[in-house]
Amino acid sequence: MTLPFGVGALGVAYPAALAALLGLPLFFVGASRFRLAAACRALAAALVVLALAGLSLERAHPEAGTCVVAAIDVSASVGSAARETAHAFLARLVPALGARDAIGAVAFAGRTRVLARPVAGRARLDALVPGGDLDDLEPDETDLAAALARAAALCPDDQQAALLLFTDGNETVGSLLAEAALAEPRVPIYPVVPPPARLPMGTVRRLIAPPLAPAHAALPLEAVVESRAVAPFGAALAVSVNGEALLPVPVELPPGVSAVRLPYRFENAGSYLLEAKLLLAPDAPPAPGAVAAGITVTQPLRVLVVSERAQPVVALALVRRGMDVEVTAPAGLAARVGHLAEYHLVVLEDVARAGIPERALDALARWVAGGGALIATGGAHLFGDGGFAGTALERVLPVELQSQRPEPKEREPIALYLLIDRSNSMGYASGPDLQYGAKMEYAKRAALAVVDQLGPRDLVGAIAFDSEPYELGPLLPLAEGRAALTAKIRQLRYGGGTDFKEALDRARRSLVAAGRRVRHVVLLTDGDTNRSAPDHDHLIADLARDDVTVTTIRIGHDTVNLDLLNKISRATGGAFHHVEDVQALPQLMISDTQHLMDAAANHREAPPRLAAGGAILAGIAEDELPRVSRWAITRPKPGAEVRLWVEAGERQDPLLATWQYELGRTAALPIDFQGGGAAWPTWRGFAKLWSQLAMWAAPRGLAADRHLEARRLREGTLVRLETVADGAGPFVLRVPEVGEVVLRPTGRRAFVGVVPPLEAGVHPAVLAAGGHEEPVEIIVPARSASGRELRAAAPNLVLLERVAKLSGGRLDAGAGEILAARPGVGRERVPLEGWVVPLALTLILGDIAARRLAR
Repeated sequence: MTLPFGVGALGVAYPAALAALLGLPLFFVGASRFRLAAACRALAAALVVLALAGLSLERAHPEAGTCVVAAIDVSASVGSAARETAHAFLARLVPALGARDAIGAVAFAGRTRVLARPVAGRARLDALVPGGDLDDLEPDETDLAAALARAAALCPDDQQAALLLFTDGNETVGSLLAEAALAEPRVPIYPVVPPPARLPMGTVRRLIAPPLAPAHAALPLEAVVESRAVAPFGAALAVSVNGEALLPVPVELPPGVSAVRLPYRFENAGSYLLEAKLLLAPDAPPAPGAVAAGITVTQPLRVLVVSERAQPVVALALVRRGMDVEVTAPAGLAARVGHLAEYHLVVLEDVARAGIPERALDALARWVAGGGALIATGGAHLFGDGGFAGTALERVLPVELQSQRPEPKEREPIALYLLIDRSNSMGYASGPDLQYGAKMEYAKRAALAVVDQLGPRDLVGAIAFDSEPYELGPLLPLAEGRAALTAKIRQLRYGGGTDFKEALDRARRSLVAAGRRVRHVVLLTDGDTNRSAPDHDHLIADLARDDVTVTTIRIGHDTVNLDLLNKISRATGGAFHHVEDVQALPQLMISDTQHLMDAAANHREAPPRLAAGGAILAGIAEDELPRVSRWAITRPKPGAEVRLWVEAGERQDPLLATWQYELGRTAALPIDFQGGGAAWPTWRGFAKLWSQLAMWAAPRGLAADRHLEARRLREGTLVRLETVADGAGPFVLRVPEVGEVVLRPTGRRAFVGVVPPLEAGVHPAVLAAGGHEEPVEIIVPARSASGRELRAAAPNLVLLERVAKLSGGRLDAGAGEILAARPGVGRERVPLEGWVVPLALTLILGDIAARRLAR
């Protein structure tokens, strides 16, 4: 009789003796009062008969025993799931082993390690299951074939071998199917797949980082994360730079693959190793180990700004973002064309054709074609200048330079009064970076910038005030009063109290008397007035009645008189600004003046529209873009990409157009940021827009920049060098620990060499080429993933079933099936007399006890 669960089959040596079992019913005759006692006697008699018949247990078991080897997958795609499954399975298997059975274990990933060699006797469970540090097994690879070969070799020839394979079946190296087919003798494989709930829920597949990047720039780093869960779940990304941990980044991961942005700014040049790992909830299976990416940080972007202005706002915006900016007049471009290789980017800021030699434009175009970057910005002064027609600049830019806009009608003159606070507080320091007197200097600079914006027929006057008003210049056409007015403004010094009421009233009376339609006052102050707020009510009413608009600008961190100044501007139709950074004063007042001139010319502001934004406009919403009142009309060339545009009747005029010109990139912004786009520099996103545009356009490095990265291999360390310039090399790398190696070309600007194995960490070295030597650093990551390990999102059951069938095993088999003998192997017989006779004696004692209790 065959017993369940693979225990074996019962048999007897003398079947004829079983005939005595026919007399068992006699024990129940006349035993109505002692049925329990009769049953005990009958069972005892039956056991005695079975003992006399030679009862035994026969098992299909090899005569020399079974050699079981557990191969446990510890690769990244399985995590700890195979270890946990192996622990539970072996806890059931080990007690079922016979006296001649042996069990051993190996752990494997890209490499295989023997944990316990097969020995007979009771094995310790903790010796069969791996634990601790397993990085030397290359967890970013899975070599099932090598694990099979190593495990099968552990069993002696006289024992029946069986391989327990705890894995998800996702191999990246070798072929398990081929190894199983070629194995001699064939070893049956019993795959055991961990439950899906124990497999890692998510992992970081790779880090996307540019090999070369400038310092001070916010880099668009991304982590490609895969979630294998059926619903979104929360996690965190642990990121480190050269081993220094950053704050974890919380993420909400949807099912499937997604990209997580990790913006980071490197302050200093050098070599950096970035590592990222997914942190899951404590009760979730741990995610695989960290993935790494190397990045070489170069010096900050070097930008050459060519402008007719001494302080172009574009240059200031780029400086704020940490770029190395040099400003030159158009005539200075000719002296620098021979050194363009030292710059990442050239910006032409509202320059005219005059003063720029033809050879300078030709050299600029050749530099762009070779991989340089050029951005042209400005109004009709640049894009409408017919002198650029047919030049190299016209070929390089993504738009046609000849403006199609007709000349606007001449605007009517405006009347403007500047009221400048010269009290004692204007000499106080404002912030840690400004010295005493800086507020006064910026106020004068802002006033002079406003004067420079106005035309010769505009009426301009200025009053300085402390506790009393002081006229710097009466309301006169600028053609008559410019020289005297600017001289008086430059001579201003701080001192005294603060009272602007009389100055404001005097300006009102002069503006009304001038008879101009557009009447405006700019009131610039930083101190508390000596008067109370209600003292100004009648004056505010008079200003509103006389159509005098007042823009009030409050300088400083405190909030004194904010309500009063805001009330003056709101009641008169002007603007109110609370300025804490006095460096923004000049552009703020320029913007206010441009609005005034647009009103005089009846210009209407138009909102920019977002088209193909991409990385240039990342994080910038359409509704936050400042309006424009004037722009140069251009037409995009075929192949150009319009990223911002503005509606002008039936036209859609580009405000930002880009394209690739041979190996370089160029962009055109037909806006004068100190004219029709004067509101843009005061917009908080202006520096962000320009820095992202510069990063998009600029090449990844200068000719002298190089990127060196290392990857650990089984036989050594692979070193790969990428250069920016062509024609470099051959290169020789000298590493103190291992000596010298030649880096040979494998493609354009790519060189590779293999050095003996290097430990994880930073290794100083020397890179030599063409007689020139430079010190470098080689950063060797602790792990070098190939990317193959995490490609599959589910266990490879097809492979495991094919291998099990080919080898004579079975997927998810039980312990009895694994220990059972295969065809051609003798059966094992275990006599049961030693169990049957004691049990019969126990039943006889039960018979006696039952009889006594029944009396």
